[in-house]
Amino acid sequence: MQKKLLFFLKFSLLCTYLLNFSLSAAAFEDDLVVGLETDSPLVPIYLTPLINERSSFAEEYLKQLEQVIAFDLSSNGSSYLVKQTAENNALATRSARDQFDSLLDWQKKNIFFVIKGWVENKAISFVLLDVQTKSLKKIETISLTGNLNEDRLHMHRISDLIHKAFFGTNGIASTKIIYSIRTKQGQDSQKWISEIWEADYDGANARQLTQENSYCISPVYIPPKAGFVTGGYMYVSYKLGQPKIYMASFKENKAHRLTNLKGNQLMPAIARQRDQVAFISDVAGNPDLFIQPFNPEKGADGKPQQIFSARQAAQGSPTFSPDGKRIAFVSNKDGSPKIYIIKIPEAGSSLKNIQAQLISKRNRENSAPAWSPDGNKIAYCAKHGGDRQIWVYDFKTNQEKQISEGAGNKENPSWAPDSLHLVFNSSDEKQSELYLINLNQKEAIKISKGAGEKRFPNWEIR
Repeated sequence: MQKKLLFFLKFSLLCTYLLNFSLSAAAFEDDLVVGLETDSPLVPIYLTPLINERSSFAEEYLKQLEQVIAFDLSSNGSSYLVKQTAENNALATRSARDQFDSLLDWQKKNIFFVIKGWVENKAISFVLLDVQTKSLKKIETISLTGNLNEDRLHMHRISDLIHKAFFGTNGIASTKIIYSIRTKQGQDSQKWISEIWEADYDGANARQLTQENSYCISPVYIPPKAGFVTGGYMYVSYKLGQPKIYMASFKENKAHRLTNLKGNQLMPAIARQRDQVAFISDVAGNPDLFIQPFNPEKGADGKPQQIFSARQAAQGSPTFSPDGKRIAFVSNKDGSPKIYIIKIPEAGSSLKNIQAQLISKRNRENSAPAWSPDGNKIAYCAKHGGDRQIWVYDFKTNQEKQISEGAGNKENPSWAPDSLHLVFNSSDEKQSELYLINLNQKEAIKISKGAGEKRFPNWEIR
């Protein structure tokens, strides 16, 4: 009995160590600055004030809608907003609704695109001017409801339409983020609970998903079928005492166990092909890496397979390559935790023949790898100086680059579908908040609001 207790304590300590160091203390800074090398210049865009043309909405409400689009356009990694001025507003006002004049004036101001929007009755419309090509495009008119939460989603959709029109690629404004919030059960209580939440990518419209009154962490979206949005998610819950992996549907929000495997199961990751789940379990006596054949409708499909183990070492935080053929993960098999990659072995393969490729070579205490959707990068956190920072390994250059700077432990990075944006949590002993960055802009933006410690963000898969 004593040996079992000692092993469980050792396992708990190792997993906590590898679990992205999420409960440790460090200095925290509200104005977090992320130092980035600009890989491509941002395009200047001018957004005119939203015009109220015989609508039933108050000016303050329209201003709130305009602020949503302004945030999207200034955070999309492709453009930045030129500050509104009376002169530029007058220049836009002189233009007719369906065309823009004075192209030369806009070119002199070095403004590439101009966006003009108006609300008439209960519908919002936008016209887009490409100053360089002298082309004009009107995007579809969308009806407003007067409910800010619902209309914010319409604004995000419009932002993505604008991004597609100007840059030819899909925007990320309509995506969502899932994460956990840890709070004390009562003001004077020493018991902590953690529930799973979901919010828009900018932190708005936050809603609680689980109601377990227990400890839920590490949520991940279940990848959707092509052309669809995700219908469910997985997470880890301690409601049975030991950590177990659960599946839940957004519609029914009823959770059930992924597998009845004994022991502890942690850190689920799901292949983009929707056919495999990777996780960490001690069922074989050590915190090792497993994969489970999977069906989104049925759950676990067959028996799990142990695919990596190292003597007296703990594995953690698996993440699949986009093609589902490789896994990056954490192991302290060579001392401090580092990031490794293996090819997923065939069933029945000997663990002795599995070779792990070392990725993180510049720092100690690496954790929480996240493979980018385009397959070209892995983001992770590593201790650098006094605090943990976000780093990115680039497969094209085989180089590691530090992404974040400043006080506070930056942890648990997750990529947006565009492989340009990242969300992560920055924490100390008092608080933990979610931040948004992209590889073309150097400032991180705090997106989480409200009470509780926000951790383990995971970006919706598209």
